[in-house]
Amino acid sequence: MRIAFFFLPLAVLLPVLNCEISLNGAGIHAEHDTNGRYRFRLQRKNHKNVKRRSPTLLFSNESHVVRMDDHRTISYKGPVYIGTPPKRFDVVFDTGSSDLWVFSEASRASSRHYLKTYDKTKSSSYDPWTRTEFTISYGIGHCRGDTLRETVSLGGVVVTSQIMGEATTYSSNFDTEDNPTDGILGLGFQGASKMNGDNVVANMKKQGLIENSTFSFILGGDPSADGEDGSFLLIGPPDWNYVHDNKITYVDVNPGGMWGVTLNSVLIDGKDYGYCGDSGCSALPDTGTSMIVVPLAYWEHFSSKITKGRNDCKKINSGIFCTEGTEGLPTFSLVFGRSVFHLEPKQYMLSGEVLGFMPSNFESWILGDTFLKNVYTVFNMDNRTVGFAHTRSTGVWHEPYPILNALRTIFFYLAMLLVTASVILALWGPLKRCCMPGARSMSETLGLSDAASPRGIAERRGGYSQVSRESIPEDGNRLGMSGGGHRLGSRDENNNL
Repeated sequence: MRIAFFFLPLAVLLPVLNCEISLNGAGIHAEHDTNGRYRFRLQRKNHKNVKRRSPTLLFSNESHVVRMDDHRTISYKGPVYIGTPPKRFDVVFDTGSSDLWVFSEASRASSRHYLKTYDKTKSSSYDPWTRTEFTISYGIGHCRGDTLRETVSLGGVVVTSQIMGEATTYSSNFDTEDNPTDGILGLGFQGASKMNGDNVVANMKKQGLIENSTFSFILGGDPSADGEDGSFLLIGPPDWNYVHDNKITYVDVNPGGMWGVTLNSVLIDGKDYGYCGDSGCSALPDTGTSMIVVPLAYWEHFSSKITKGRNDCKKINSGIFCTEGTEGLPTFSLVFGRSVFHLEPKQYMLSGEVLGFMPSNFESWILGDTFLKNVYTVFNMDNRTVGFAHTRSTGVWHEPYPILNALRTIFFYLAMLLVTASVILALWGPLKRCCMPGARSMSETLGLSDAASPRGIAERRGGYSQVSRESIPEDGNRLGMSGGGHRLGSRDENNNL
């Protein structure tokens, strides 16, 4: 029992030892329900001469996982399987568009060894449908081709008759050997579809494959991270394990086919310069865009405030370059409702010298991967809402103290072992008295002897300490006793304490 009480405080320390060491209050939130949930783990693409390390996975139940590469945290892509037999294509998961397309065998991509193409003649599930032409224009680039219906598998969830396209012509920005991508899987609403079809997740629900047409993203956050970030796409209800402060801030989606929401304020070092006025401004969380895109009307003022006091920073039409690191750069913050999401300079600094901001003629702020890799984002198609939450650790970016994390893990498992031992020791007496009347004492079991105890203190049934009659000296000295059997002291030869 004494041992049990000695180790009991360790149980109080377990939540502390098991916590994630995070940066700037980074953490995550969601509804914890494992039924009907599909998880897609995204694996970051390592650079040359980078040591790999395993990601921190917070979930332990069975998951549908798709490993995804990221290209210097400015582009995320993952596999989807199309046709029968299924063929793998690595595509960008894009919340800024609504259509799925891949390169056609009839396009020039067929001559590129680093690109994969779709050949309808080799798929038994190909359905020409109405075989209409589609054209899609993006912020940068465009593609054109023919529509069709096919069987599509995402993370083991197989959707039939999915409307998609095979691109026969496309702009050169889609053809890069440095970061090859076989197409785009749009996750917007049907209202923005150029093919007049639902996205893959919406069709999963329509075909009874999932209960909720909800998905969420955790993206890797460090452009120079060593190894894996544990980034993933989760289809289904959001996961409580990834929410730091048990709070997701949900914002209603504005009318239309995109995931546009109202942004209340944009802050630079905590100051509001009125970019969103009194009624807020439109913002689009877009996993298919690398940077935070600033409306051109505010670019000159915004860029001057971001680079204030830094003579090494250069502002050009495509962005901002700073040659002397992040020191002296301000905190950038976005306000949704009453929740503020801060980005420190090292969180919005991309690889090299590039800051994660760029101007555009769009009237809306576009919240690309520079922002999304630092939050947990939930897209709910059923309720037409977007949720933002501070993220818990997803890799070395949110774990800047790897040595402390290793010690934390060691002490956590050691504490669990000691607490388990203390519980066994505490329950041994009652279990022996109740269920094993003929069993030996714990001391005997451990090879100890009661005679070895000092001053004749023996072990009583139940584990309490008492003094035996044989232990009272004959010379008149007595041990003072409390009612509970605890030794208080001894008397002198005059019978005084």
